[in-house]
Amino acid sequence: MANKLLIFASLLAVCVPTPGWASTKVDRGNGFFFNKPGATAELATRETESCRKLASGAESQINTIDVLAGGLAAVFGGALADGDQKRINTENCMLIRGWNLYAMTREEGRAWKALPQAERNAELAVLVGAEKPTRGSLLRTWHNDYAEPALWQKN
Repeated sequence: MANKLLIFASLLAVCVPTPGWASTKVDRGNGFFFNKPGATAELATRETESCRKLASGAESQINTIDVLAGGLAAVFGGALADGDQKRINTENCMLIRGWNLYAMTREEGRAWKALPQAERNAELAVLVGAEKPTRGSLLRTWHNDYAEPALWQKN
């Protein structure tokens, strides 16, 4: 479990900006994490890794979630690229799977980076499954309006 938490925590550490990056607003560059109320760190790690593989083209996966996502496979297939595009594809995959993306302010990111790794792992294990995370602000979420019965069913 410690290795899984370390892998997931490294996702956040990688996203902390380099020195000199100046933005006080909530932004991915200050550090971010995925959250799904009730989720575990192990589930977050597993789904993030699966989405990373899909985003990089290293894994071909068709399951109910991907089918419901409609053109997600086409997006991954047509937009495979390095850097930002892989990050965007990974984020989109996680959002479609029901995760929310939370981002930290510069101050939160600095405080996070200053924590010892063991404390970051423990806090991240709580943040990923919290009903309302104590760090960060909601940056992105996804809702499938077409899945709402009121939009497609006759009364």
